[in-house]
Amino acid sequence: MTITVGRTGAAGVLTVSGEIDFTSGPLLRAALDEVIDDPAATTLEAVVVDLSAVTFLGSAGLAVLVDAHDHATRRGLALRVVIDGPGSAVARAFQAAAIHEHLDLRHELGDALRGGDRRPAP
Repeated sequence: MTITVGRTGAAGVLTVSGEIDFTSGPLLRAALDEVIDDPAATTLEAVVVDLSAVTFLGSAGLAVLVDAHDHATRRGLALRVVIDGPGSAVARAFQAAAIHEHLDLRHELGDALRGGDRRPAP
């Protein structure tokens, strides 16, 4: 798994590729915590996690994203997750875990960066 951290406007953006499982989940958690807890995050409005290049999302990765959503919410930030199309492995993981309605899932990075009304993703 690789994670690239950047910023676009008022959003911190984490671009993730590869597999998110029990071994790589802690790396994603650390990267998310770093962005959410960064003192410069006071100028952020959202954290966007782009999973469109993720090939596998296991339960450990799902738990990290749910925890990050709660963490971001406590800090006053929106957490938006970008996933591939409805038939992707990542979309199916969200559906199987029945948490796709809990998180703000988007199919396009631009949509996630703009924010606005949430559209059901999977």
